[in-house]
Amino acid sequence: MTKIILVEDDLTNVGLIKMLLELDGFTVVACTDRQQADQAAQQTDVGAFIIDQHLPRGESGLALLREIRGGETAVSPHTPVIMTSGDDRCAEPAHRAGASAFLLKPYPPATLSNTLKTVLAEEATNG
Repeated sequence: MTKIILVEDDLTNVGLIKMLLELDGFTVVACTDRQQADQAAQQTDVGAFIIDQHLPRGESGLALLREIRGGETAVSPHTPVIMTSGDDRCAEPAHRAGASAFLLKPYPPATLSNTLKTVLAEEATNG
């Protein structure tokens, strides 16, 4: 099963997203802050990340995305990263930082699953 790192501080969203993705056959590691996310990014068997742009204590999910793309983590810099936010103004900065996709909250559950499958397939093709 493909391991997905979910970085989301809203515990209700964590539970729903984790359940949805597990029903789709993914293994999900949930992180609710940057410290947990940084530890998860040190694993080498990560298939993709789903990262909320606004994390607790004013931390930014974009910083983690930039670390991944900059090769500052153990994962491949090409690991798919889906950024999420309830603020549509975050889409452009996410794409500039190298996000594979951006989803505006609230999004339909099937949209996340379909987007994840698409970015994983693109990574497998482009390898």
